Amino acid sequence: MKHLVIVRGGGELGTAVAHRLHRVGYKVLILEKSRPSALRRELAFSDAVYDGEKTVERVTCVCAENLKTALSLIAEGRVTMLVDPTGRYVRKFPPHILVNTLDGKEDESRRELPADFRIGLGAGYCAREDVNCVVETVRGYSLGRIIYDGRCRRWQTAEDVIKDGGFLRAETDGAFKSPHTISHIFRPGDMVGEIYDDRGQTVPVVTSVGGVLRGIIHDNYHVPKGMAVAEIDPRMEPSDCSSISDKARCISGSVLEAIMAFESGVRP
Repeated sequence: MKHLVIVRGGGELGTAVAHRLHRVGYKVLILEKSRPSALRRELAFSDAVYDGEKTVERVTCVCAENLKTALSLIAEGRVTMLVDPTGRYVRKFPPHILVNTLDGKEDESRRELPADFRIGLGAGYCAREDVNCVVETVRGYSLGRIIYDGRCRRWQTAEDVIKDGGFLRAETDGAFKSPHTISHIFRPGDMVGEIYDDRGQTVPVVTSVGGVLRGIIHDNYHVPKGMAVAEIDPRMEPSDCSSISDKARCISGSVLEAIMAFESGVRP
């Protein structure tokens, strides 16, 4: 019998995991924070927090207003979301599998939440300590590898980030605003948006490379200095902005493999 799968985090990777599991018949619940900061919003179910629902590659996630509504949507087979940054609702659901897509360094509750089987994405989790297995998320020959003892590679290097696109970061604390939408094409030197700091001054966010706007944070989101607020992809393929990436598909396939191995009783 297939388990309910609870995915913590509705960003790009969490969305790819939920999307694949839903497509093969699993019931999926996503837990998200009240103000998600995902950049690649066309690929993130987390936008359902703002708009009530979000569709990615013909699969729609609905953000439930309360637990009762969530239970009803899950029973209907809908991909469902609840605003629950701490995971307090996890204990309200029947036996389930828990997939953590959060930054393991910040996920203080990762060892406390009950689950029949736990999967962690990235180096912030340790198999046999925090979770039952870890999936490698850093690009390379080991991308998607399932680890049942220990950790995967450390955090992404600068080279890894460059391969994922060009990120524009806030030069000061403040509220970010932009008139542009995802898939807009920029030339080097164009202004992508502005940050309104606490002193009432505006700091422009300018791209040094040309390309398509692959991701951008929501307007009026208060960002700290150094936070990524937009992403420019120099490959000039606007259609990529609404397609799940090769990396996310690889990782979601590994999550499915780990779940199927657990449910079939296969032990590594």
